[in-house]
Order: sequence, then C-alpha cells, then structure tokens
Amino acid sequence: MNYTDRLISLAVLAAALAGCDFNEDFCTRNGELVAWCDFSGISVPPPVPEERHLTAYPADTDLPAGTTVTFTQDTLRWSIPQGGYRFLFHTGNYEAAGTGDYHEARLTAATDTLDDKAYISGVQRFCCTAMLNERLEYQSPKRVRITPSAFVQRLNIQVNVSGNTAPLSSLKGTLSGISTGRYLVSRERTGNASVTSVFARKAGTDEWKTSLYVFGFNPTAENILTVKVGMDGEDSVFDEQQSVDLTPYVRGFDGDELSLELNLHIGRELTIDDPVVIPEWEDIPETELPNL
Repeated sequence: MNYTDRLISLAVLAAALAGCDFNEDFCTRNGELVAWCDFSGISVPPPVPEERHLTAYPADTDLPAGTTVTFTQDTLRWSIPQGGYRFLFHTGNYEAAGTGDYHEARLTAATDTLDDKAYISGVQRFCCTAMLNERLEYQSPKRVRITPSAFVQRLNIQVNVSGNTAPLSSLKGTLSGISTGRYLVSRERTGNASVTSVFARKAGTDEWKTSLYVFGFNPTAENILTVKVGMDGEDSVFDEQQSVDLTPYVRGFDGDELSLELNLHIGRELTIDDPVVIPEWEDIPETELPNL
C-alpha cells in the first residue's frame, strides 16, 4: 500500500469513527419529536405557531434542561438526543422564569410600581399549557399530539348604570389581589398586584362590560374592585369612584370563567351594589370596544 492509499484509508477510518459506526457506545444518536396541537378543547381562537413553545427536561441525555423551541408552523419537528424526556408546553408571550428546573418553571406577567403598589402592565392574554412524557428513539420519529388546557382564568364584569348617565363618558375598574405568576407543573399561583381594565358600553344600553384574563387570585389578599366614573366636559369635576369587595366571589374560585354583574347609580352620591354571579356572558363586538 503506497502513501496515498494509506492517507485514504485513514480518512475513511476517521469518517467511520466520527459517524459512530465504529462503537455506538460513544455515539450520540438523535431522535425526532414530531408534535402538533389539538386545540379542540379551547374556546378561543388557536394561538399562532410563533406563540407555541415547548421546553425539554431530559432524564438521561446531555441536552441542557430547560432548552426551549418555538413552533414555526403547525407541526414541530425537533431533533434532539435520543432518550427519555419530560416536556412543558405553553402558549403566549408571557415571560418564562425558572425554566432550568422542571418544578420551578413558571409564567409571569410584567408589572409596574406606582406609589409603592404593583400593577400588571398591559393586558394579559389567554394562554394554555400541557405536560407530556416521551421517549425518543434513533431513526424512529415520535409523533405526539399536544392537548393543552387553559392556564388563565377569565373574569367578566358587567356594570348596569342608572341615574344621571347623560354626561357619563367612561368607566374604568381597578381590581386588587391578582396573582402575577403561575407554576407550570404544580399550577400554584404566586405574586400579588392590581390590574386596571376599561369598560365598554354595549350599544343602545346602559350596560358597561369588561373582561380580563388573569393567572388567578392571590389567596391571602383582598380583591377590591374600584370603579372610577369619568364625565364629559365641564361635568368632569364630578368624576367619582366607588369600591366593592369581590373577595367572597373570587377567592377559592378555580374554574375557567366567572361572570359578575353589579349595579352602579350616579346621583348626588355614587353608589354601587354587591355583585351577583350570572350564568351566561355575551361579549361586546370588537368594533364597539374602546381603543386602548
């Protein structure tokens, strides 16, 4: 064998070793996860692929725990080392914290501080989550259907306004005792802040409505709803606010949606009644909602 032949033989041997054909005990083989989402159990429009995220927690591979991939289309194809995995799926654009630890992974809402009080900034959106355990094998794609469930609660509030409603231009509500985060695995809630929401008037009525998504309600805080009445023009000097305690209605509530109705009277004195739970809710068309 001449010198050139020896070089060729060595190159072939090196390629074989690099390709793990020589000894599979020292080879990292990738498996492939092929995942898609079944949103049939979700009552809202499905999130776009760019808002679907999957985080991996390996049991016996060297993939870093908390590695996250985002969908780019309806079906995700993810090639990672073969082995056992726990996966956490979530949707939306919330901040994901503690993702390096399976049990510490949580979603959080951004907050601002005003007068030493925390307020959720912006509007919280719907999100859903799922957990799954899968084992990936080399050259055997694992096809998985992800079936998420709601991870937030929806609170609907309707205010029936009576009295001197002619100059009324706006209603704004601030609710305290809102959780600012939630753990993906245990689903326990954390944090405490207030959230502000603008009411929209249903056309042709004196019904004002608002809906908001929250991670839940802090179990040790009071849930006080403060409604601020805004008047037109010169009547703005009569802007007032009243508060009502929603704690008896929302504390301990663990369903997906709760709708409350209360009466607000505008007169010499602004009065507000205790709310009642209503079984059905009708959204105001988006074209009638205020521009936020």
